Amino acid sequence: MRSFYLYFLFSYLTGNPLIALILVFAVYGLVDKLYFGFLPDFTKGVRANHQIKSHLRELTVNPQNAHAALTLGILYFEKKKYSQARDAFQHPKLEKDGTANYYYYLGMTMMELKEKVSGKTFIEKALEMDPRIGYGLPYIYLLKNEMDQGIPNKSTVEELEEKVERFGNTENLYRMAMVYRSLGNKEKAGEFFGKAIETYAYCPRGLKRIHRKWAILARLYRTI
Repeated sequence: MRSFYLYFLFSYLTGNPLIALILVFAVYGLVDKLYFGFLPDFTKGVRANHQIKSHLRELTVNPQNAHAALTLGILYFEKKKYSQARDAFQHPKLEKDGTANYYYYLGMTMMELKEKVSGKTFIEKALEMDPRIGYGLPYIYLLKNEMDQGIPNKSTVEELEEKVERFGNTENLYRMAMVYRSLGNKEKAGEFFGKAIETYAYCPRGLKRIHRKWAILARLYRTI
């Protein structure tokens, strides 16, 4: 109904129904960007593609550029092109230097490719080098891996849950809940949806915009 009134107002002011419709979409897009964050950032994909092409050119000119290879792998990972990400991460200098960030992304990539043994090894190595790498996300990968076992180790699961909770991150608590939801454990999923909502309530004002989307989704999924 509000959309209709907004459209009517813009139509009256501009005298053009098409421009009015465009303005309505623009208003909703701006509100989403400033407050919710549900709509995809269409420019992000364009920027990522441009960066990928740039780093591919750089590696053609200078194959020894490990930084370009790492950035390329991360870009591919974020675009869910996991095979290409793995190929980029196999750069000899990256394998030789082995930073926490490198093992973190390589481990998640291997997990996504269902190569869980090597993925777990790389993620654990990254956490050994920097326990705060990924701000809790690596522990969710490890938890999902443990839960996929025929008989998960209860103490391991509880330890991983505790480590995720330490970060007080609404998004990660939501993602934890979604892991349990995908496994059909509605009770555990509801518990972590509730924790995500509770964490958001205590989120500093300046960070609420970042985490609001996950709190809204947690509320939604907890009711269905």
